[in-house]
Amino acid sequence: MDPSTPAQASPAPGPDPARGVRPASTAGQRAALAERLRRHVAALEGVRHPSAAPERHRAARDYIASELSTLGLSVDLAPFSFRGRTYHNVVGAVPGRDARRPSLLIGAHFDSTADTPGADDNASGVAALLECARAIASREPQARVEFVGFDLEELQTVTGRYRVGSQALAREKRARREALGGALILEMVGYRDPRPGTQIVPPFLGIEVPRTGDFLAAVGDTRSRDLLEGFVSAARAAAPDLPLVPYATRLRGWLLPLTRLSDNASFWDARYPSLMLTDTAFLRNPHYHRVTDTSATLDYAFMAAVTEATAGALARLADAS
Repeated sequence: MDPSTPAQASPAPGPDPARGVRPASTAGQRAALAERLRRHVAALEGVRHPSAAPERHRAARDYIASELSTLGLSVDLAPFSFRGRTYHNVVGAVPGRDARRPSLLIGAHFDSTADTPGADDNASGVAALLECARAIASREPQARVEFVGFDLEELQTVTGRYRVGSQALAREKRARREALGGALILEMVGYRDPRPGTQIVPPFLGIEVPRTGDFLAAVGDTRSRDLLEGFVSAARAAAPDLPLVPYATRLRGWLLPLTRLSDNASFWDARYPSLMLTDTAFLRNPHYHRVTDTSATLDYAFMAAVTEATAGALARLADAS
């Protein structure tokens, strides 16, 4: 494996309002954001699986659509087929002022496995997605920004079909030759454990990774290097207190398959730049895919910092020349 470490050793730049990054929030603003995130997770928590809990599965889809609509976004239920049934990704959009610019996408999957309440996986990502939408909805970005709730990310068949909804959307965009500047994928962003030794680090990464589980990882592939560098710079400016570990893999993640376990890989395969933003899932969270993945295990102050960093980076990327 031949990884790189873009922007990791450089000092964090200060806020640059001209580029769309807001100054660091006050304690009160972050506390209010953490409470909103907590409410979103509470609304979504519970098995959200199309077979094991179809009503909660549909309710999660409709919750995302309702929240995005309330923020003033235009919202569509984008259909796709799987095993003879129709499912939907939820797509909300903030129009850009410059139609010539490639659009940006930020997404999170809303389904869970059949036997977990899925608080971190992935109600946390959906909650952050909705609050990023709140931050961007009040702006007039240069580029169009899409906010997507993906369905059927979790394993659907014994033969290994997963990432079904994001694959459908990414392939449709490629078939239409749609210009996409990048996709940011929020995959489990709510679990933090600052005790030494709580972070598992895969061997032979080639970079220094903290052994404390208190950072956000941003993972891109070769095509995503510029996106990764831009995200890291803006995220560090927006949330200076959030530890951030960037990582670039090669060959669309096939050298380190755990980097392909979320919807970012669907965009890599469609030849679009994409990042997975994650608390590193089972490398940190002992509740991964278990009945104990509940809202009580999450750190909402950490999730708020992740949301601030992501929203700030998204704003800068949407306005970048």
